[in-house]
Amino acid sequence: MLQVTDRAARLVADYFKDKPKRPIRIFVRLGGCGIRTFGVALEEPRASDHTFEIRGQIYIINKKLLELVQPILFDSDGIGFRLSGRGVAPPHGCGNCGNMCGVRGGNRCPGDCATCKFQCGHGRRLRQTRS
Repeated sequence: MLQVTDRAARLVADYFKDKPKRPIRIFVRLGGCGIRTFGVALEEPRASDHTFEIRGQIYIINKKLLELVQPILFDSDGIGFRLSGRGVAPPHGCGNCGNMCGVRGGNRCPGDCATCKFQCGHGRRLRQTRS
């Protein structure tokens, strides 16, 4: 389940007012101090995605990732987006540590630990329980 607040919907509509609308991908990335946070990107849906149409905007998220983190709240502070879900908090911290964050603030979680090329703590634990 994905809930988009009125404030976030207004910010999305404002962004696209002079641009062609594109689907918004919701993904998880590993950020500062190894904390999982949501990110957004403009991308086309794939076969492995679940698609939501809310207030005329398309939102996409990997099906397996959705199972792990739903319900997702897509909110805004009036300037940027604030997303939260099960086990994923809005971003905070410096984003400058040695836990795979990288200088640019994180790696995307595709939602499928079996095929993921990033070795986050969640994926390592999941793979160990399956071994």
